[in-house]
Amino acid sequence: MTQRTAVVTGAAGGLGSAFVTALRDAGYRVVGADLEGADVVLDVRDPDACRALARDIDPDVWVNNAGVLGAGDAATQPDGVVRRVVEVNLLGVINGTRAAVSVMRDRGPAGRGHVVNVGSLASWVPVPGECVYAATKHAVLAYTLGLQAELRGHGLAGVHLSVLCPDGMLTPMIEPLLDDPAIAMTFSGMRLVTPQEVAAAGLRLLERPQPYRAVPRWRGAQVRLIAAVPGPALRLAGLFHRLGAANQAKVRERVRSAAP
Repeated sequence: MTQRTAVVTGAAGGLGSAFVTALRDAGYRVVGADLEGADVVLDVRDPDACRALARDIDPDVWVNNAGVLGAGDAATQPDGVVRRVVEVNLLGVINGTRAAVSVMRDRGPAGRGHVVNVGSLASWVPVPGECVYAATKHAVLAYTLGLQAELRGHGLAGVHLSVLCPDGMLTPMIEPLLDDPAIAMTFSGMRLVTPQEVAAAGLRLLERPQPYRAVPRWRGAQVRLIAAVPGPALRLAGLFHRLGAANQAKVRERVRSAAP
């Protein structure tokens, strides 16, 4: 049996590294891609580079994980910060998805392959302090589900697209910002999920394709319910921000007490 091949973007640390490990443990030949510290160098903002990698690797699975946070006051953030968040988090996902689908759709009449796009619970609800980040994750959800419908309309039932939406995680992207009040909403859940939990949920998506999966699932149901009523959601945002700030302080104290 031919070994399946996977590409993981943003593979150098955090969730990307967990995905690489989980996929390799599941028997995949994995190519980790990042700006540095991975198997191959890839800037997801470059569509030609994404296409070239897809043609070279011919992946069965492509995980669009690369992302940046860019937290802060959305009305006054530097233009460069806003541009980078949009280019990496949204255009990077679009570039990677298009590149992967371009090779997957050629495998017979129905195609074959699976693209997993890492969204967030922020794909559904307002996130003060992380507005631009949340906007890109909203867009990732819309793009992924819309393209999946297009592929189905073209008879490409074998090419699957999924959005994986985790709750807040303690990753190298978050750790330097533990003092930043702008990211308080990241901590609004009862606990932070681990990259390993999220990667394991991603593997379950590959085994049983679904358009959307939240980690943990109960939080996904919660945020979708909140998103259904925008007015109350806005009023609740302050409450969740205060809850998050309190949890953030606890996490900050725990991380620093554990540091050598």
